[in-house]
Order: sequence, then structure tokens, then C-alpha cells
Amino acid sequence: MHGSLFVCCSFLLLWLSLGSAYEVPKATIQVFYPKGFEVSIPHEEGITLFAFHGKLNEEMDGLEAGFWARDIVKMKNGRWTFRDREAKLKPGDILYYWTYVIYNGLGYREDDGVFSVTAYNASNPIPTPAVLVDPNPSSGGADIDIRMGNCVPPKTVANGIPTRCVSQLIFSDDFNGGKLDPSKWQVEHRFSGAPDYEFNIYVNDASQTLSVAGGHVDLQPYPTKRLYKQNLDSKLDLGQECTGEKNTADCVRDARNRNRPDKLPPLVSSKFSSKQSFAFKYGRVDVRAKMPKAKYLVPQMWLEPKLNTYGKDDYQSGQLRIAYSRKSATGQLDLWAGAVLNAKEPLRSSKLCHKLGSNDNTEDWGDSFHNYTMEWTPREIKWLVDGQELCKKGSGTGAFSETRVTNKPLPNADELEKGNGIAPFDQEFYLTFGLSVAGFNEFFYDEKPWHEAEPRAMSDFWTDIKSQKDQWLSEGQFKIDYVKVYAL
Repeated sequence: MHGSLFVCCSFLLLWLSLGSAYEVPKATIQVFYPKGFEVSIPHEEGITLFAFHGKLNEEMDGLEAGFWARDIVKMKNGRWTFRDREAKLKPGDILYYWTYVIYNGLGYREDDGVFSVTAYNASNPIPTPAVLVDPNPSSGGADIDIRMGNCVPPKTVANGIPTRCVSQLIFSDDFNGGKLDPSKWQVEHRFSGAPDYEFNIYVNDASQTLSVAGGHVDLQPYPTKRLYKQNLDSKLDLGQECTGEKNTADCVRDARNRNRPDKLPPLVSSKFSSKQSFAFKYGRVDVRAKMPKAKYLVPQMWLEPKLNTYGKDDYQSGQLRIAYSRKSATGQLDLWAGAVLNAKEPLRSSKLCHKLGSNDNTEDWGDSFHNYTMEWTPREIKWLVDGQELCKKGSGTGAFSETRVTNKPLPNADELEKGNGIAPFDQEFYLTFGLSVAGFNEFFYDEKPWHEAEPRAMSDFWTDIKSQKDQWLSEGQFKIDYVKVYAL
């Protein structure tokens, strides 16, 4: 893509363009998600060629060819258009360029073009302005697709930059690639820790715990002993790939240490997030998923804070739970969703919503896929399942900072008062999906084979599960079909 011959020709024609009344139209540039961009000008009688020369995040050296150098010799749909369908531009990138037009046989240029990427346009643009909406959003069918043209400015901010239009699709993954897209997701590789101390290790190198096939992500627990071929009363170092804090209990555990009376976590699982690639404030999240049936598993579909603006510990900066299931004492699979403002009960569950499971297959969250939605605005947060509202929380029913249970306030209430009525959810959050096992806090009110925070809690849990572990593991699958985020 050098175009050196074209650059020479442009110099020969340069003198012809001096003093002319014709001006090259300002180029329209559209950047698409997850990849691709196009540069175009409108056609007018007399244009026989359009050329684009550009570089990404590096200024052009005069009239150099650039990384992109292309002559467009054919007009389509009333425009002269250069397209690159594979380039991945992201908000914050800068495109430096110059364009060239042959008009009535003479050559003309637009020099020193600069375009900053601030938001994404539609993935499949058409020249006619339009807004296409899936008539049945709960079907999981067509996306809402925003075209060039008039639109309503949204409240949504993505990666620090305002989005373009209400209902704009700003993030999506349908998991059809056979593996997780590393440009979107980072897989955790660490021991679990505060505040919930789950009874599992999160690993990034085990197909037994995370696989992508048939358009789904499949997460499930797997015995630590089988994966690492070592006993639970030994030492395990997760090595340089550990995503936790190096040289700490995030990355290394030694069950032989007398100061650690419990063994290694009995199970491994997986967790992945968009922490390094995508975060947003306000919007609608749609996830289609099938929940696990096994007891003491927590399928994670969370939004977590990009910055700990209101405190680092105990979910003080908030966690939004799109949905998750919990097996009840009666054996039914109940559905939960809501906001978490503190790790400890009774404050922990004060903003959670609960829908009882039943024998009706339409509400058996582990037998079939369901659509889970969260709508997040500056005034309130609403949770829906299969298009039906589950609950809503927010400033309309009181600021989150005013949360009290048995007259006990949130320990960081004064900090939350510094934000708006929906604080801590007035900041950017990123997506997290995973599967955790038991632990502390999450099952505080349940009758269970371990006691909160006791030294041998993991061993007590595993002793109870081991006799039925094969059936338990077979019921432990958590499947995710797609995730989509729209501007609101």
C-alpha cells in the first residue's frame, strides 16, 4: 500500500490545481465496531478519481503515501469511498490523512487532514439515514443499528468519550470465533481473595473450565487436583501469568504453611472481563445465558467499577449484578439481580431483587437460555428478564447513599454523598463474566456445610460435595450466548 507512482503523478498535476476555484470536499470518516472504517466524499459531475492517503497516530510527512494509499476509480451509491474492513480503530486514536481528486481532468488535494476517533458508527452503514430497531428485542435477533443522520444524543459514555446516538450498539460479542477475543476480554489467572474468598482458583489455561464452541461460552468448575496433578496440601505457584499481585497470596499458596491451616482451593473455574478494553457509564446491557443448576455456584454477570472512586474495599464503589441464580433449600433455582454496595450482610443484600424459581420450564433458569437485561440511567437502574421487569432501584426511590438496614448506614455514606443520587453508579464500569464456588458472604443466610470465615471452611465444603461431585460437576455448566451494550 505505498502508492509511490501515484504520489509522483500528483506532483505533476499540482501546478494545474493552483488558483483554481474547485475545492476537494471535506472527507466524511466513519469508524465501525469492532473493526473497519471508511473515508468518502460525495460525487459530483466531473470527478473521475478519488484517492486516500493516511496513517494512524502518526503525522504524515508532507505528501508521503502513508500506510493507507488507495486510488478509488469507481463511484458507488453517489459517493467515492475508501474502505478498510479489517483495521481496528478505537476511541482516542487519531487518523492523519490527505485526499486527492481528479476533477475535469485536473488534480486537486485536501491536505493536513486530522480525524479523532470519539465514537463508533454502525457496523454496516448505508447511505440513507435510518434507525432500525428489532421489533422483538427479547428474541435475541437483529441488533439495534444506528445509521448516519439525525439521532438523539445519549447519556452514555464509553471509555471516557460520549457516544453518538441513543440505542447505538457500543459493544457486542456473540462468541462465534471459537475462542475469546483478546481485544475484548482478559481472562483472570489468580487465587480468589477479599472480600468473598471463593473456594476456587481462577485459571486461564484450562479448557475444562472455559471453552468457546457452538456460539457459546461454557464455564464450569473442575477439580484442582485433576488439573494440576498434585494434592491439595501442597504448594501451588501460578507463575508469571498470574493476574493478581505478584509474590502475594493472589499468585502463590502453600498449604504446608502452618499459618494457613486450610488446603488449596478444591476447584478451579474461570472469569473474564473487559477491564482493559471497554468500560462505560449508563446504558443497556443484554445478556442471553443459561444458568448452572449445581448448589453453591454463583454465575457472574457483573458490572464492576473501573476506578474505586468511593472506596476500594468491600464493594464500596459498587457492583451491578445483571442476573445470577442460586439454588434454594427446596431445590428450586431462584433468580437474583440488583446492586451491591457492601460485602457484609445485612447491607450486602439490601438492594438485591429476588424471583422465586418454579417447576414451570419457562422459569427454570438452568434448563434453557433466557434474556437478562439491565437498563442504567442517571436516575435509576432497572432489571428485566425476558423483557419483564424484575425490579428497579435508584434516586426515584432514594439515593443509594441513604441505604440503611436496621438503622445501620453504609460505612462510606459520606463519600457517596459527594456524587449524584445514583452514586456509586455514576462512574464507568466494565463487564465481568465468571463462575465462582461457595466462599464467604455470598451464602451467609444459607444452611451449609461450612461456617463463615472458619479456617477449614473450604475443606468442610469439599468433604460434603465430594461424595456427589460427578453429578455436581455435571450440573455446573454456565453458558453465555451473547452480550450486547447499547447507549441510552
